[in-house]
Amino acid sequence: MSIKTLLTARLFSSSSPDTEYFRSQHSTLSRKIVPKIPIRTYFRLYFYIPVHVTNNRMDSVLPGWTNVRPEADEEGFTQRSTERRQLFEETKARRPCTELPPVVWALFQVGDLEQVKTIAQTDTLWMLFADCEYPDGPTSFEGDSLDMVRLWKQKPAERTKAATPKRPIPEDSFNPVPSSPLRPDVATQTSSHSTRSKRKHGMTEYSPMRSVAVAARCKERDGNLCAVSRMEAIDAAHIYPWCAFGEENTDRVRNFWKVLKMFWKREVVESWRGKIFVDQNVSNRGTETVENMLSLTATLHRFHSSGVFALRPIQMSEDKTQLELEFHWLVVEERKSTQKVDLLDKPLSSANRKLSGKGYGPFFRIDPTNADQFTQLVSGTRFTLSTDDAVNKPLPDPGLLALQWHLQRILAMSGAAGWKEEQFDDDDDNDGLGVGVRDAVAKWLEDTPGPSKDDRQNRTSPTSGSEDSVDGLSSE
Repeated sequence: MSIKTLLTARLFSSSSPDTEYFRSQHSTLSRKIVPKIPIRTYFRLYFYIPVHVTNNRMDSVLPGWTNVRPEADEEGFTQRSTERRQLFEETKARRPCTELPPVVWALFQVGDLEQVKTIAQTDTLWMLFADCEYPDGPTSFEGDSLDMVRLWKQKPAERTKAATPKRPIPEDSFNPVPSSPLRPDVATQTSSHSTRSKRKHGMTEYSPMRSVAVAARCKERDGNLCAVSRMEAIDAAHIYPWCAFGEENTDRVRNFWKVLKMFWKREVVESWRGKIFVDQNVSNRGTETVENMLSLTATLHRFHSSGVFALRPIQMSEDKTQLELEFHWLVVEERKSTQKVDLLDKPLSSANRKLSGKGYGPFFRIDPTNADQFTQLVSGTRFTLSTDDAVNKPLPDPGLLALQWHLQRILAMSGAAGWKEEQFDDDDDNDGLGVGVRDAVAKWLEDTPGPSKDDRQNRTSPTSGSEDSVDGLSSE
């Protein structure tokens, strides 16, 4: 038996860029095909695949590609690493109370481990998340975290505090240097139809202007097909939600990024933010870019808005013309917003899932080279996006996809994806952080430079009520 025959089984056990292309060229492997494949191809795949399939902790990367995984493959299916599990067990033994609000609990499950460790080991910081004196009441951080997920889901601020979360992280802890003055609100008049987020056009309010050209380049980059399923009839969807671009939600947007800085390293969060807020002259107004857009069918768009799947970036080619993504079905756990969750409770893994449940899935991806063949999307399915112009039609930014990967899982495991409007609201009127906690947060969240400067993108006012221009991957 030849070496090629012995390695055949390994070639078809992975969905890496190499083997995806290999299978697209050869739907079945026969004795006639095997001898025609160069032996160097077999050896290249042989040494790559065992790492890719049998030992996810190796975080393998193809030659000439860059690792863009948000976390090690050990936690790629939302399964706790040994180090995170040990940290939680130590915290449980040390702290008198480890019952957390569901969104806060979810942040601890997926947040950067070093940030989580700092919180768990610092008394004044832990007070933000678990209130031992009033274990059944809201914690200091709960309002901020709830408003973060509300904004990601494009929900309005809670009724009790219409414009600001009830217990914000101190403003001076985020940016003590005065930012550029906001431009005055501009009245915009458009047609009277509603967007998919149920917002009426034609009202006198500020509205950032969409770029029709950016949406068109997104679709052109993706071949006018859904990036996930390879089907037609697509939306040009935002990764970071459109409602968080403008100046009308300035306080909420600031709170959104502050919460993220509690659980991910400052430089990482600033890199995410810098892809949206690229204009230093108007630092609180987002700019539309092709890197923040992805083509999706209407069905997958709504699946994503419902928090039932997420895309995990894996690796990117050095010339930025190819990007490998990993598809994950998520399970929306049934929890009430007021239900506390113990730190040690484990989130449900996405491993081996063929659907999310409740009518969400199954779904399929058409073979890019043969429309008569398709593959069922299972958690862990990998596929590659490509572009023929990395400058004018760049691929989705891996950092923004990482942000999406984290927040989609937070929505699902916390149960927030399934909460009704009234379940988000909390009528408790306690406000304000203790002086000690304020000082601790202010000290921890040190000053950072503003977002990186970049060329402005051309913007045009929306000219029609096209259903393509929807409010982002997290839209309704």
